[in-house]
Amino acid sequence: MSVRLVQQSAAHRTAKGAQRINDLVVIAAQMFLDKGFEAVAVDDLIARAGGSRRNVYSHFGGKEGLFEAAMLHVCAEMAKPLENLNINGLDPADVLPEFGRELVATALSPRTLAVHRLLTTEGKRFPKIAQAMLAASYEKVIDILATWITAHQQSTNRKLTAEIPAKVLAVQFVSMISSDLKLRAIVGLLGDDLPAAKVDEVVSSAVHTLLYGAASRPPVSGSRNA
Repeated sequence: MSVRLVQQSAAHRTAKGAQRINDLVVIAAQMFLDKGFEAVAVDDLIARAGGSRRNVYSHFGGKEGLFEAAMLHVCAEMAKPLENLNINGLDPADVLPEFGRELVATALSPRTLAVHRLLTTEGKRFPKIAQAMLAASYEKVIDILATWITAHQQSTNRKLTAEIPAKVLAVQFVSMISSDLKLRAIVGLLGDDLPAAKVDEVVSSAVHTLLYGAASRPPVSGSRNA
């Protein structure tokens, strides 16, 4: 059953009941991240969060619906710090370093890494849920940055080319910063306490590459291949 059931109007519930449902989602999220889908029993969830099996089945349609709601809750939390950045109308020299540093913090957080591990183990079993999680986290972050890039490309003093689609540039920037770090963290080569100097190195390199490319000298005017 669709997770949209969770979004029923609060007017149809008591405040206490609504809070219990929210608590159930939060607790379920942590248990699923810790143990995986199969190892979490509905009765164990109820024992920790309160409520009843009826709550789970009436609001979520069962354990799978609760799993979807819980994972989308986590993914929304992951994207929130980047969503809350005030970047509208600002210059790339201000936006990209700030966005990059926040992206590193998000990518290396234990919760983000737990989500990636869960997607690896459960994604094939629940492809629609995995795709919804991707849309609520990674694709949300890409959209935030691409929206800013689009506006910047349309400005009179743009510093980013308008010849490359904004979404392509956003994907490239996010990948340069987070892909390598996440892979190393997932296999235990990095912790979430990356030194500030290393964060600055990763971010500044990505910013420079996005703004100026990796050529040893600027291209000849009018040529993209020089």
